[in-house]
Amino acid sequence: MKKLIVLILVLVGAGYFGYPYFKVYQISNTPIESGFNLPIVSEMSYADLGEELQNSGYIESSSDFIMLVKHKGYLNEKIPSGKLKIEKEWNTYNSLVNNIHYYANPSIKKRVIVNVVINNVRTIEDVAGVVASFIDADSSSLSAIFNNDSIIAHYGFTKQTFPTFFMPNTYECYSDITPEQFIKKLASCYKNFWNATRIQKAADLNLSQSEITILASIVYEEQKVKFDEQAKIAGLYINRLKDGWKLQADPTVKYAVGDFTLRRILKKHLKTQSPYNTYLHEGLPPGPISIPELQTIDAVLNYESHDYFYMCAKPEYTGYHNFSKTLDQHNVYSNAYHKWSDQQNIR
Repeated sequence: MKKLIVLILVLVGAGYFGYPYFKVYQISNTPIESGFNLPIVSEMSYADLGEELQNSGYIESSSDFIMLVKHKGYLNEKIPSGKLKIEKEWNTYNSLVNNIHYYANPSIKKRVIVNVVINNVRTIEDVAGVVASFIDADSSSLSAIFNNDSIIAHYGFTKQTFPTFFMPNTYECYSDITPEQFIKKLASCYKNFWNATRIQKAADLNLSQSEITILASIVYEEQKVKFDEQAKIAGLYINRLKDGWKLQADPTVKYAVGDFTLRRILKKHLKTQSPYNTYLHEGLPPGPISIPELQTIDAVLNYESHDYFYMCAKPEYTGYHNFSKTLDQHNVYSNAYHKWSDQQNIR
């Protein structure tokens, strides 16, 4: 009972202290009307400007505008008179506020704002390469930071679990952001995603946040085409975990072999010695086998409850699977699939 009370207090505290940052994150990415000229007759405050932008229909909420301005520390600045040209590229609250700040402070060198898009990546090195294509830092310096033992420990991860720290998303930042600053931005996104509700759902499964993401990486590699099937696949693996079965997930074998292009898993592949081979080892692998999409993590947290323990790709090009409760039924589906694979010359 005492542990439950402590957990509740932690979750409430996380929600209380985390909400303002989550709210600012939401506001920052909220789209606005852009591409217009706004005449400023006389010097005005951000509060007055926010009211004018709202009344003109360019933004939905002046209070949200001010909350973001205050968060950035610009509230005491004055907007000088003149013609403020709101460029089309200033299409979110964040880019609007940043560029008005430059307008109000012409002596400050204007920095280029970029949207760093992280998706479809497998490893930390992949992340470093993607990020380097958007910002001034090179991939080697980013990789060095991402693999720094003290930084990994600081955020509470191990070398194996640290890839679960990286969240596929769009990160708005300046092009001259340093690797150290970018990892802080990643940390902010991680904390925003893992809110009290998601933390509780993970706890209900007796899994850590990293373990949820590790399982999500397997689900993602099993099904990255038909996302509507992911919750069902997650439910199957959770059934196996709860009953003490080996996961026997083919994507972990591909990871252990080091070849994700394998179209058929053969008996020789199942014998590959690796802690990531779930045909040989019980439970989850020590780390993720890729960096899954956020919706896949949610598919695990909101898994479909059912009695299925087996699945096999359907013998057709639909991208879906047949699910079974018994081994006998699974063998029927499996034999049909292998016969079809032979006919299709899938090797």
